[in-house]
Amino acid sequence: MKAPRKLSMPLPPAALSRLAICYQVALRAGEDGKENLLSAQLAKLLKVDETLFRKDMAMVGIVGKPRKGYPVGEIIVRLEGILGLSEFTNAILIGCGFLGHALLRYSGFGKYGLRITAAFDADHKKVGQHIGDYVVLPMEKCRSIIETFRIQVAILAVPANRVQELTDWLVERGVTGIWNFAPVQLKVPLQVVVRNENLAVGLVQLIHHMKSSRLSSELEDLDTMKASNE
Repeated sequence: MKAPRKLSMPLPPAALSRLAICYQVALRAGEDGKENLLSAQLAKLLKVDETLFRKDMAMVGIVGKPRKGYPVGEIIVRLEGILGLSEFTNAILIGCGFLGHALLRYSGFGKYGLRITAAFDADHKKVGQHIGDYVVLPMEKCRSIIETFRIQVAILAVPANRVQELTDWLVERGVTGIWNFAPVQLKVPLQVVVRNENLAVGLVQLIHHMKSSRLSSELEDLDTMKASNE
């Protein structure tokens, strides 16, 4: 198998999202012992046209075979290289409340090249608690951990009123990736990447789509009843 192809420019956001899902599907397929995945299957899972899916694969240098599809092993290896998952990225987690607990207990981050090195909380009542494989450390030790392990990513599960100040502090210490779970749009320098996971917005979108789908179904039923009565 050839070395993963290097891209001359960042992937478009939509393509990146599709390839990330494709990588996840390929991992599961490999665990199930499957050797190939058909483009029609993958396009259906991604809810895109099959032609667009093939373009995504061609863009990252993955070639399928007629009637056999795409080799699962090649999808995994190439996407690991292109998505930057072939080497571990050290991260820290700050905020060990309910959400922080759940994130620390999630065992799947390693599959995506993320290694949580340490967990911190400003509440001294939580310091020393055991959460899975982690012991909650005081914020006073955060700086030394960042420097020792060359931390690149910080996962923030802290209250909204603290998150911007904390982000500024982390950026000053060389953290270049912020995974933010607080309902705040963070302000960061251009060289810092932020991923906001606003759970409230996600919930609103879910409820809206559910109600829109229900309304659409009710309108269709009403049209059907009207047609039958005419």
